[in-house]
Amino acid sequence: MKLATLANASVVHTRRWVEHFRALGHDVRLYSLEPGWPAAGAGANGFVRLSSPPLPGALRYPLAVPRLKRELDAFAPDLVDAHFVPNYGLMGALSGRRPLSIAAWGSDLLLAADRGGWRRARARFALARASLVLCDARNLAAAAVRSGADRAVVRALPWGVDRSLFRPAAAREPGLLLSTRMHEDVYDLPRVIDAAARVLVARSDAQLVLAGDGSRRRELERLAAARLPRGRYRFLGRIDAGELASWLARAEIYLSASRSDSTSQSLLEAMAAGVLPVVSDIEGNREWVGDGDGAWLFPPGDAAAMAAAIERALADPERAAAARARNAAVIAARGDWHANLARIEACFRALAAGRPLPQEEGA
Repeated sequence: MKLATLANASVVHTRRWVEHFRALGHDVRLYSLEPGWPAAGAGANGFVRLSSPPLPGALRYPLAVPRLKRELDAFAPDLVDAHFVPNYGLMGALSGRRPLSIAAWGSDLLLAADRGGWRRARARFALARASLVLCDARNLAAAAVRSGADRAVVRALPWGVDRSLFRPAAAREPGLLLSTRMHEDVYDLPRVIDAAARVLVARSDAQLVLAGDGSRRRELERLAAARLPRGRYRFLGRIDAGELASWLARAEIYLSASRSDSTSQSLLEAMAAGVLPVVSDIEGNREWVGDGDGAWLFPPGDAAAMAAAIERALADPERAAAARARNAAVIAARGDWHANLARIEACFRALAAGRPLPQEEGA
Protein backbone atom coordinates (compact mmCIF):
# COMPACT_ATOMS: atom_id res chain seq x y z
CA MET A 1 0.00 0.00 0.00
CA LYS A 2 0.92 3.64 -0.42
CA LEU A 3 0.34 5.31 2.94
CA ALA A 4 0.43 9.07 3.48
CA THR A 5 1.10 9.58 7.19
CA LEU A 6 0.40 13.05 8.56
CA ALA A 7 1.98 13.45 12.00
CA ASN A 8 4.49 15.26 14.16
CA ALA A 9 7.79 13.89 12.83
CA SER A 10 9.71 14.89 15.96
CA VAL A 11 7.75 12.48 18.21
CA VAL A 12 9.19 9.02 18.87
CA HIS A 13 5.77 7.35 18.48
CA THR A 14 5.58 8.68 14.90
CA ARG A 15 8.99 7.21 14.13
CA ARG A 16 8.05 3.78 15.48
CA TRP A 17 4.78 3.82 13.55
CA VAL A 18 6.32 4.83 10.22
CA GLU A 19 9.27 2.45 10.50
CA HIS A 20 6.94 -0.43 11.38
CA PHE A 21 4.81 -0.02 8.25
CA ARG A 22 7.85 0.54 6.08
CA ALA A 23 9.36 -2.69 7.39
CA LEU A 24 6.20 -4.49 6.25
CA GLY A 25 6.91 -3.33 2.71
CA HIS A 26 4.46 -0.44 2.47
CA ASP A 27 5.41 2.78 0.70
CA VAL A 28 5.02 5.27 3.55
CA ARG A 29 5.51 8.99 3.02
CA LEU A 30 5.49 11.18 6.11
CA TYR A 31 4.17 14.77 5.96
CA SER A 32 4.89 17.04 8.91
CA LEU A 33 5.31 20.67 9.90
CA GLU A 34 7.88 19.53 12.47
CA PRO A 35 11.41 18.29 11.73
CA GLY A 36 12.00 14.56 11.42
CA TRP A 37 14.64 12.19 12.71
CA PRO A 38 17.80 11.87 10.58
CA ALA A 39 16.78 8.62 8.90
CA ALA A 40 13.26 9.82 8.11
CA GLY A 41 14.32 10.63 4.56
CA ALA A 42 13.36 13.65 2.51
CA GLY A 43 11.29 14.26 -0.59
CA ALA A 44 11.07 11.11 -2.70
CA ASN A 45 12.77 9.14 0.10
CA GLY A 46 9.76 9.42 2.33
CA PHE A 47 9.62 12.66 4.34
CA VAL A 48 8.05 15.92 3.23
CA ARG A 49 8.54 18.88 5.57
CA LEU A 50 5.56 21.15 5.15
CA SER A 51 5.97 24.86 5.76
CA SER A 52 3.57 27.40 7.19
CA PRO A 53 3.85 30.93 8.67
CA PRO A 54 4.89 31.17 12.36
CA LEU A 55 1.33 31.53 13.60
CA PRO A 56 -0.71 29.78 16.33
CA GLY A 57 -1.45 26.13 15.54
CA ALA A 58 -5.12 26.83 14.88
CA LEU A 59 -3.98 28.77 11.81
CA ARG A 60 -0.59 27.25 11.02
CA TYR A 61 -1.82 23.74 10.26
CA PRO A 62 -4.79 24.67 8.03
CA LEU A 63 -2.56 27.10 6.10
CA ALA A 64 -0.29 24.17 5.19
CA VAL A 65 -3.17 22.28 3.53
CA PRO A 66 -2.73 23.70 -0.03
CA ARG A 67 0.87 22.42 -0.13
CA LEU A 68 -0.25 19.12 1.40
CA LYS A 69 -2.94 18.69 -1.26
CA ARG A 70 -0.38 19.19 -4.03
CA GLU A 71 1.93 16.65 -2.44
CA LEU A 72 -0.85 14.11 -2.01
CA ASP A 73 -1.97 14.57 -5.60
CA ALA A 74 1.57 13.73 -6.72
CA PHE A 75 1.92 10.72 -4.39
CA ALA A 76 -1.64 9.37 -4.90
CA PRO A 77 -1.80 7.35 -1.66
CA ASP A 78 -4.14 4.44 -1.09
CA LEU A 79 -4.93 5.83 2.35
CA VAL A 80 -4.27 8.99 4.38
CA ASP A 81 -3.19 8.16 7.93
CA ALA A 82 -3.47 11.23 10.20
CA HIS A 83 -2.37 11.42 13.84
CA PHE A 84 -3.75 13.76 16.51
CA VAL A 85 -7.22 15.09 15.79
CA PRO A 86 -6.93 18.91 16.07
CA ASN A 87 -3.95 19.41 13.74
CA TYR A 88 -3.12 16.55 11.38
CA GLY A 89 -6.59 15.02 11.63
CA LEU A 90 -8.02 18.37 10.57
CA MET A 91 -5.47 18.65 7.76
CA GLY A 92 -6.40 15.19 6.53
CA ALA A 93 -10.09 16.10 6.52
CA LEU A 94 -9.42 19.40 4.70
CA SER A 95 -7.24 17.67 2.10
CA GLY A 96 -10.30 15.97 0.64
CA ARG A 97 -8.41 12.69 0.22
CA ARG A 98 -10.26 9.51 1.12
CA PRO A 99 -10.12 6.99 2.65
CA LEU A 100 -8.93 8.82 5.76
CA SER A 101 -7.83 7.20 9.01
CA ILE A 102 -7.49 9.46 12.04
CA ALA A 103 -5.64 8.25 15.14
CA ALA A 104 -6.54 10.01 18.39
CA TRP A 105 -3.70 10.14 20.92
CA GLY A 106 -5.60 10.94 24.12
CA SER A 107 -5.37 14.59 25.11
CA ASP A 108 -6.67 15.68 21.71
CA LEU A 109 -10.11 14.35 22.69
CA LEU A 110 -9.97 13.76 26.46
CA LEU A 111 -8.80 17.32 27.17
CA ALA A 112 -8.62 19.63 24.16
CA ALA A 113 -12.11 18.94 22.78
CA ASP A 114 -13.68 20.10 26.06
CA ARG A 115 -11.94 23.48 26.18
CA GLY A 116 -14.18 25.51 23.91
CA GLY A 117 -16.70 25.57 21.12
CA TRP A 118 -14.09 26.09 18.40
CA ARG A 119 -12.11 23.05 19.52
CA ARG A 120 -15.23 20.90 19.67
CA ALA A 121 -16.29 22.05 16.20
CA ARG A 122 -12.82 21.34 14.80
CA ALA A 123 -12.81 17.82 16.23
CA ARG A 124 -16.33 17.13 15.00
CA PHE A 125 -15.48 18.33 11.47
CA ALA A 126 -12.42 16.08 11.24
CA LEU A 127 -13.89 12.97 12.85
CA ALA A 128 -17.08 13.09 10.79
CA ARG A 129 -14.98 12.72 7.63
CA ALA A 130 -12.90 9.76 8.80
CA SER A 131 -13.31 6.29 7.34
CA LEU A 132 -11.53 4.89 10.42
CA VAL A 133 -10.93 6.39 13.86
CA LEU A 134 -8.20 4.62 15.82
CA CYS A 135 -8.29 4.94 19.60
CA ASP A 136 -5.93 3.17 21.96
CA ALA A 137 -8.40 2.82 24.85
CA ARG A 138 -12.11 2.39 25.51
CA ASN A 139 -12.44 5.78 27.21
CA LEU A 140 -10.86 7.44 24.17
CA ALA A 141 -13.19 5.57 21.80
CA ALA A 142 -16.17 6.81 23.80
CA ALA A 143 -14.80 10.36 23.64
CA ALA A 144 -14.40 10.05 19.85
CA VAL A 145 -18.07 9.09 19.47
CA ARG A 146 -19.12 11.98 21.71
CA SER A 147 -16.97 14.26 19.54
CA GLY A 148 -18.71 13.33 16.30
CA ALA A 149 -17.19 10.07 15.03
CA ASP A 150 -19.45 7.40 13.57
CA ARG A 151 -19.41 4.51 16.07
CA ALA A 152 -19.22 2.04 13.18
CA VAL A 153 -15.76 3.30 12.15
CA VAL A 154 -14.26 3.64 15.63
CA ARG A 155 -11.81 0.93 16.70
CA ALA A 156 -10.36 0.69 20.21
CA LEU A 157 -6.93 -0.79 19.42
CA PRO A 158 -3.97 -0.14 21.71
CA TRP A 159 -0.67 0.05 19.87
CA GLY A 160 1.02 -2.18 22.41
CA VAL A 161 4.75 -2.66 22.97
CA ASP A 162 7.59 -4.56 21.32
CA ARG A 163 8.08 -7.42 23.78
CA SER A 164 11.44 -8.31 22.25
CA LEU A 165 12.73 -4.88 23.33
CA PHE A 166 10.82 -4.18 26.54
CA ARG A 167 11.55 -7.12 28.82
CA PRO A 168 12.93 -7.66 32.34
CA ALA A 169 16.65 -7.75 33.09
CA ALA A 170 18.32 -10.44 35.20
CA ALA A 171 18.61 -8.08 38.18
CA ARG A 172 17.08 -4.81 39.33
CA GLU A 173 18.51 -1.85 41.16
CA PRO A 174 16.85 -1.73 44.60
CA GLY A 175 15.05 1.53 45.21
CA LEU A 176 15.34 2.83 41.64
CA LEU A 177 12.23 4.95 40.95
CA LEU A 178 11.72 5.78 37.28
CA SER A 179 9.44 8.23 35.48
CA THR A 180 9.31 8.18 31.66
CA ARG A 181 6.55 10.76 31.12
CA MET A 182 7.03 13.96 29.17
CA HIS A 183 7.62 17.13 31.17
CA GLU A 184 4.20 18.68 30.57
CA ASP A 185 1.43 19.79 32.92
CA VAL A 186 -0.91 16.85 32.30
CA TYR A 187 1.67 14.40 33.68
CA ASP A 188 1.98 16.31 36.99
CA LEU A 189 5.68 15.61 37.54
CA PRO A 190 5.87 18.00 40.53
CA ARG A 191 3.77 15.40 42.38
CA VAL A 192 6.27 12.70 41.36
CA ILE A 193 9.13 14.77 42.77
CA ASP A 194 7.22 15.55 45.98
CA ALA A 195 6.36 11.88 46.53
CA ALA A 196 9.91 10.76 45.74
CA ALA A 197 11.27 13.30 48.22
CA ARG A 198 9.37 11.55 51.03
CA VAL A 199 10.61 8.12 49.96
CA LEU A 200 14.25 9.22 49.55
CA VAL A 201 14.23 10.58 53.12
CA ALA A 202 12.94 7.27 54.45
CA ARG A 203 15.14 5.01 52.28
CA SER A 204 18.85 5.61 51.87
CA ASP A 205 19.05 3.31 48.82
CA ALA A 206 16.25 5.04 46.87
CA GLN A 207 16.90 7.30 43.88
CA LEU A 208 14.71 9.03 41.30
CA VAL A 209 15.43 9.04 37.56
CA LEU A 210 13.30 11.08 35.16
CA ALA A 211 13.48 10.35 31.44
CA GLY A 212 11.84 12.60 28.85
CA ASP A 213 11.70 16.30 28.14
CA GLY A 214 9.17 19.05 27.63
CA SER A 215 8.18 22.64 28.30
CA ARG A 216 8.41 22.20 32.12
CA ARG A 217 11.91 20.73 32.16
CA ARG A 218 13.75 23.71 33.71
CA GLU A 219 11.02 24.29 36.28
CA LEU A 220 11.17 20.62 37.30
CA GLU A 221 14.95 20.69 37.58
CA ARG A 222 14.69 23.63 39.96
CA LEU A 223 12.05 21.85 42.03
CA ALA A 224 14.14 18.67 42.22
CA ALA A 225 17.20 20.66 43.33
CA ALA A 226 15.14 22.21 46.13
CA ARG A 227 13.33 19.05 47.25
CA LEU A 228 15.60 16.05 46.61
CA PRO A 229 18.92 15.03 48.18
CA ARG A 230 21.88 15.96 46.01
CA GLY A 231 23.27 13.07 43.99
CA ARG A 232 20.14 10.93 44.31
CA TYR A 233 18.16 12.13 41.32
CA ARG A 234 18.88 12.43 37.63
CA PHE A 235 17.26 13.93 34.52
CA LEU A 236 18.03 11.87 31.40
CA GLY A 237 16.30 14.03 28.78
CA ARG A 238 15.05 12.37 25.61
CA ILE A 239 16.50 8.89 25.14
CA ASP A 240 16.06 6.34 22.38
CA ALA A 241 13.93 3.22 22.70
CA GLY A 242 16.88 0.95 23.47
CA GLU A 243 18.11 3.11 26.33
CA LEU A 244 14.57 3.52 27.64
CA ALA A 245 14.09 -0.24 27.63
CA SER A 246 17.37 -0.66 29.52
CA TRP A 247 16.29 1.73 32.28
CA LEU A 248 12.88 0.07 32.60
CA ALA A 249 14.50 -3.35 32.81
CA ARG A 250 16.61 -2.20 35.78
CA ALA A 251 14.12 -0.05 37.68
CA GLU A 252 12.12 -1.30 40.64
CA ILE A 253 9.22 1.19 40.50
CA TYR A 254 7.58 2.98 37.56
CA LEU A 255 5.90 6.27 38.48
CA SER A 256 3.14 8.18 36.74
CA ALA A 257 1.00 10.94 38.28
CA SER A 258 -0.85 11.72 35.03
CA ARG A 259 -4.15 13.54 35.46
CA SER A 260 -5.50 12.22 32.13
CA ASP A 261 -4.59 9.35 29.83
CA SER A 262 -6.04 6.95 27.35
CA THR A 263 -3.80 3.88 27.11
CA SER A 264 -0.38 5.03 28.29
CA GLN A 265 2.40 3.59 26.13
CA SER A 266 4.74 4.28 29.04
CA LEU A 267 2.63 2.13 31.36
CA LEU A 268 2.57 -0.76 28.87
CA GLU A 269 6.35 -0.52 28.44
CA ALA A 270 6.77 -0.66 32.20
CA MET A 271 4.45 -3.65 32.51
CA ALA A 272 6.32 -5.52 29.78
CA ALA A 273 9.67 -4.75 31.43
CA GLY A 274 8.54 -6.00 34.83
CA VAL A 275 8.65 -2.64 36.64
CA LEU A 276 6.12 -2.26 39.45
CA PRO A 277 3.61 0.46 38.43
CA VAL A 278 2.69 3.12 40.99
CA VAL A 279 0.23 5.19 38.97
CA SER A 280 -2.66 7.61 39.34
CA ASP A 281 -6.13 6.15 39.70
CA ILE A 282 -7.61 7.31 36.38
CA GLU A 283 -9.77 5.55 33.82
CA GLY A 284 -7.03 5.03 31.23
CA ASN A 285 -4.81 3.24 33.75
CA ARG A 286 -7.67 1.15 35.17
CA GLU A 287 -8.19 -0.37 31.73
CA TRP A 288 -4.85 -2.17 32.30
CA VAL A 289 -4.22 -2.36 36.05
CA GLY A 290 -6.03 -2.04 39.37
CA ASP A 291 -4.97 -1.37 42.92
CA GLY A 292 -3.69 -4.74 44.08
CA ASP A 293 -4.11 -6.10 40.57
CA GLY A 294 -0.77 -5.44 38.88
CA ALA A 295 -0.23 -1.97 40.34
CA TRP A 296 -0.45 0.38 43.30
CA LEU A 297 -2.87 3.25 42.65
CA PHE A 298 -3.26 6.65 44.31
CA PRO A 299 -5.66 9.60 43.85
CA PRO A 300 -4.41 12.08 41.21
CA GLY A 301 -2.66 15.08 42.71
CA ASP A 302 -1.98 13.43 46.10
CA ALA A 303 1.79 13.26 46.66
CA ALA A 304 1.43 11.80 50.18
CA ALA A 305 -0.74 8.96 48.88
CA MET A 306 1.70 8.38 46.03
CA ALA A 307 4.60 8.12 48.49
CA ALA A 308 2.63 5.67 50.62
CA ALA A 309 1.89 3.56 47.52
CA ILE A 310 5.61 3.48 46.65
CA GLU A 311 6.43 2.32 50.17
CA ARG A 312 3.81 -0.44 49.96
CA ALA A 313 5.19 -1.62 46.65
CA LEU A 314 8.76 -1.72 47.95
CA ALA A 315 7.77 -3.49 51.16
CA ASP A 316 5.90 -6.48 49.67
CA PRO A 317 8.12 -8.71 47.49
CA GLU A 318 5.49 -11.47 47.28
CA ARG A 319 2.88 -9.11 45.89
CA ALA A 320 5.52 -7.56 43.62
CA ALA A 321 6.32 -10.95 42.08
CA ALA A 322 2.60 -11.62 41.52
CA ALA A 323 2.19 -8.19 39.89
CA ARG A 324 5.10 -8.79 37.50
CA ALA A 325 3.71 -12.18 36.41
CA ARG A 326 0.21 -10.81 36.01
CA ASN A 327 1.37 -7.81 33.95
CA ALA A 328 3.52 -9.96 31.66
CA ALA A 329 0.48 -12.13 30.93
CA VAL A 330 -1.74 -9.09 30.21
CA ILE A 331 0.79 -7.62 27.78
CA ALA A 332 1.19 -10.98 26.00
CA ALA A 333 -2.59 -11.31 25.68
CA ARG A 334 -3.57 -7.81 24.51
CA GLY A 335 -0.59 -5.47 24.55
CA ASP A 336 1.72 -6.95 21.91
CA TRP A 337 2.84 -4.37 19.33
CA HIS A 338 3.13 -6.78 16.39
CA ALA A 339 -0.25 -8.43 16.99
CA ASN A 340 -2.08 -5.13 17.47
CA LEU A 341 -0.42 -3.36 14.54
CA ALA A 342 -1.38 -6.35 12.36
CA ARG A 343 -5.03 -5.64 13.23
CA ILE A 344 -4.56 -1.98 12.31
CA GLU A 345 -2.85 -2.99 9.05
CA ALA A 346 -5.89 -5.20 8.26
CA CYS A 347 -8.13 -2.14 8.68
CA PHE A 348 -5.88 -0.14 6.35
CA ARG A 349 -5.89 -2.89 3.71
CA ALA A 350 -9.69 -3.16 3.83
CA LEU A 351 -10.14 0.59 3.32
CA ALA A 352 -7.54 0.74 0.55
CA ALA A 353 -9.37 -2.08 -1.26
CA GLY A 354 -12.80 -0.52 -0.76
CA ARG A 355 -13.94 -3.29 1.59
CA PRO A 356 -15.80 -2.92 4.92
CA LEU A 357 -13.68 -2.61 8.03
CA PRO A 358 -13.01 -5.86 9.92
CA GLN A 359 -15.27 -6.37 12.89
CA GLU A 360 -13.91 -5.54 16.32
CA GLU A 361 -12.82 -8.52 18.37
CA GLY A 362 -15.64 -9.56 20.65
CA ALA A 363 -18.20 -7.59 18.65
